[in-house]
Amino acid sequence: MQPMPITYTVDREKNVVLVTWRGDVTKDDYRAHLRTMLQDPVALRAGRSLVDLREANVLLSGAELNAVGDLESTARLGGRPWRTAVLVTSHVLTTQYGMFLQTEATDSVFLDRAAALAWLVKE
Repeated sequence: MQPMPITYTVDREKNVVLVTWRGDVTKDDYRAHLRTMLQDPVALRAGRSLVDLREANVLLSGAELNAVGDLESTARLGGRPWRTAVLVTSHVLTTQYGMFLQTEATDSVFLDRAAALAWLVKE
């Protein structure tokens, strides 16, 4: 059996969902991940995630990323807020994902994991 390209755990101490994308990730992978994670009551209570894309080959466009995210999160979050820090490997990707997320004031892109976690847990 092939490993899942998107996995998550919940850091209960920090109350953050830690999401890791590895290898080739498609629109269907992203949809399946969101459906699973957003049915997890522990993840839902956290209301925030650190998404690590550093080991991923993202095979979906920004439009697909936003469309799937909007569709799945709207249906499952029911208006609850969700905050996401996206961890990438380069300034080029920071700009690229920043453009994808520019409509979401609750999301931000980072090169440094510690900075991303600090941003997520600040009140």
